[in-house]
Amino acid sequence: MKVPYSILNDYVELGGIEPEQLVEDLNLHSVEATLEYFGNPNKVEKAVVGEILETTDHPSLKKLKVCQVNIGKEVVTICTNDKSVEKGQKVFLVLAGGKIGDLSITQRNFKGIVSQGMFLSLSDLVDWENIPKGVFKFSDPNIAVGTDIKKILNLGEPIIELDITPNRGDLLSVKGLAREIRAIYRKPLKELSKKEFPEKKLEKTFSVEIQEKEECHRYRYAIIKEVKVKESPLELQVALFKFGASPINNVVDITNYILYTEGNPMHAFDLDKISGKKIIVRKAKEKEEFIALGGKKLKLSSEDLIIADEEKVLALAGIIGGEESSVSEDTKNILLEMAYFNPYRIRKTAKRLDLRTESSYRFERNVDIENIPTALNRAIELILRLTNGKLMEIGEAYPKPYQPLEITLTMEKFESYTGVQISEEKAREILELLGFEIIS
Repeated sequence: MKVPYSILNDYVELGGIEPEQLVEDLNLHSVEATLEYFGNPNKVEKAVVGEILETTDHPSLKKLKVCQVNIGKEVVTICTNDKSVEKGQKVFLVLAGGKIGDLSITQRNFKGIVSQGMFLSLSDLVDWENIPKGVFKFSDPNIAVGTDIKKILNLGEPIIELDITPNRGDLLSVKGLAREIRAIYRKPLKELSKKEFPEKKLEKTFSVEIQEKEECHRYRYAIIKEVKVKESPLELQVALFKFGASPINNVVDITNYILYTEGNPMHAFDLDKISGKKIIVRKAKEKEEFIALGGKKLKLSSEDLIIADEEKVLALAGIIGGEESSVSEDTKNILLEMAYFNPYRIRKTAKRLDLRTESSYRFERNVDIENIPTALNRAIELILRLTNGKLMEIGEAYPKPYQPLEITLTMEKFESYTGVQISEEKAREILELLGFEIIS
């Protein structure tokens, strides 16, 4: 799991902790960690944001388009072989006299038309598997033309990569890692938005039926209508790239951002593609068919847990959503789900189908059932802001309320297990910093 240093700093005070020291201490105390960087600012010069004002085909070179690009102080001409560029798009480009890596950029004459630079892909700046190739195009109105790309992308930002063991599912989020750092350094956690959307203030038109209460302990949903599904703001796209993911649209991107930051997987359905007014959590019928996201056809087993409506399978619980009910640019109304599923059930289905996702990876290692309302509220707040949607309803089925496990641990037993001597006072402090409640 990749964790951007800047986003980690949103959750815990990192002042005075150098990334190299943090990685070393995490290796000593908690989890295997390594450090990498999001590009190298020293290998990029004269790279800025531009807006395409006009495109024409090159008069004699059919493979090229000629673009007039506003970079703030002037308009420059750029020739490109990417025929998908269009008027109104914003792009990254490096101007003549600049450089990308070991490549120095000069003006080039393409049969009478001088190109004053070169459009960039993100892969020109960051060599990661999830980074797309091809000219990077976006439409964020808040990004000014002429802005230095190094500033926008925070090139060179430290990224902490964690190799999580199966018993440390609590570290599979920025929030979880922040809690660990608090315990190591005695640093305070930061207060994030705690906006709440109480159920009692909303009308109920929808319901949840959980047929498998041992497999789904909690299922919470929110209905948001009149959403505008579109490209995410550049800041959110870049955050996802740094987590190792790829942007899709503003709704889906928010669900993925919450997964990485809060640790609770969630899914968004196109509400208008759900038959009836009910979500059903049930076992699949033997050989029941399901088309997953990406168009992959699956034949399910009666041991698989699914999310369904009155007519069809909507999602393979805790693993992947369905193609038919997915959110697209045509979606107007959405249903968000966040749930707790039995780790054993998710692990068994994911293994049988050879289908591992970021969602299943977390459910298999246990997620925080009590964090569901907080995480869903954060998702709702972001979706309302980025889609201009209207929250219509929040509901929940909670057939197996969480009961904290009480563990008795004497200092003598602790010392015999670990071979380490520690005072009871310090032991209490560490446990409380990690979020444990000491009851005696």
